[in-house]
Amino acid sequence: MSSMRSKVRHRIGDQRIIRVQRMLAPTVRRSLGALARVYLSDKGGFHAYTEFYQRHFAPLRQRPIRLLEIGIGGYDSPTWGGASLRMWRDYFRHGEIHGLDIEEKRITEPRIHVHRGDQSDQAYLRELARRHGPFDVIIDDGSHVNAHIRASFEALFVNHLRPGGYYVVEDMSTAYLAEYGGGPPGHPGSSVELIQSLLHDVNRYHWPTASAGVARPVRAVHTYEKIAFVQHA
Repeated sequence: MSSMRSKVRHRIGDQRIIRVQRMLAPTVRRSLGALARVYLSDKGGFHAYTEFYQRHFAPLRQRPIRLLEIGIGGYDSPTWGGASLRMWRDYFRHGEIHGLDIEEKRITEPRIHVHRGDQSDQAYLRELARRHGPFDVIIDDGSHVNAHIRASFEALFVNHLRPGGYYVVEDMSTAYLAEYGGGPPGHPGSSVELIQSLLHDVNRYHWPTASAGVARPVRAVHTYEKIAFVQHA
């Protein structure tokens, strides 16, 4: 969040801002871009992800989906964050929205459920998914540490995402940043290397004798600047 937004937020107060957002959101609920602007989510203007989200998620809009987003935002403030959770709640009118964050978050709103945990703890993730999944959509907007991205994907994708559902990895530019466990193109263990390996899984069923290991159930992989959508078969 910019320093100007932060100053405005502290002057007005979190709850007052959220009440105004609730009043404005119903008028633009069909547009993820507009909802992102109302809720001050960086999935809109800064990252420009909402165009891609709307492209893939529009067919799910009226369904009673279950969505899990890793990373609630607001840093260590328990009363701030949840911008994209509110955006998803309003876009998916019949959906149940779950958010996971390593910090405490106090968000008590209809159809939004928050959980506190570490996205690199695979046992925790599997238990969370067992209790609240399977999910139709899982979004990783968490730490962006490459090892954490891979740990979360390995824990959740195969067994806790519904067939046809989407697993989304955001901010993949960290694949090239050493402080996030990344490096130059081809660096082992990065999120980009993970996505590249999934391209084999889309097609290797057709050549079982030529492929080692067990293919993951991947129907499609869509990649854009800094974001990838992986569809479960």
